[in-house]
Amino acid sequence: MGEVIWNKETYNELIVDLKNNADEKYRDFTLNLNPGKEKIIGIRIPELRKKATEISKGDWRKFLDISYKNDNGYIEEEFIRGLVIGNVKNCDIEEFIDYVDDFIGRIDSWSVNDTFCSSLKITKKNMDRMHTFILDNLKSKNPWRKRFSIVMLMDYYLSEEYLDEIFDICDTIKDDEYYYKMAVAWLLSMCFVKFRDRTMAYFTSCNLDDFTYNKALQKTRESLRVGKEDKETLKEMKRKTVKM
Repeated sequence: MGEVIWNKETYNELIVDLKNNADEKYRDFTLNLNPGKEKIIGIRIPELRKKATEISKGDWRKFLDISYKNDNGYIEEEFIRGLVIGNVKNCDIEEFIDYVDDFIGRIDSWSVNDTFCSSLKITKKNMDRMHTFILDNLKSKNPWRKRFSIVMLMDYYLSEEYLDEIFDICDTIKDDEYYYKMAVAWLLSMCFVKFRDRTMAYFTSCNLDDFTYNKALQKTRESLRVGKEDKETLKEMKRKTVKM
């Protein structure tokens, strides 16, 4: 697909190919994971990654332009666009961030968001610049931009250097949106796995709302990398009154 000349016709051919390879059981599974997302073809992420990798070897800028202009509303189109951006190598970091910024402004699905974040491996070579971009998005009123930032911190910045900052962000950056709060809970559970003592201390004095706090404890207890004794302790730390 690297030699494809992207236009409306070739883009429609891509959609037809996806439909011809649909997995109905996986479609039903994806529907259950993404409430409100009804336009789902049913293609597994590894297959979408393969297509995105091939597209990124060619004129990926033209592909993205054509894709947005001829969007059919399928979640697979969102996945592919995000994975194409994650795969690109022939652009500088500022152009890359422009594409990332445009993409996250369109996100309305946790699964698209999280898959996109995991594909942004270029972050490892541009930690300072991406860190600034992440912090800027935490200031947004858009909860998906905030979830993007939280998941990026978990994927690339879960280290001693950034741990205090992560705790401060979880305590001070608030949003009532469900998927943002769940991302914070997930991030903190991963903090516990890597930095048990410091995260336990954080849990005893944090400023989290009851819902996020209890979800963080729950997700930590669900981890296979957390010991039985810690799970019992965390169970006892649950707050009794939850307000969402």
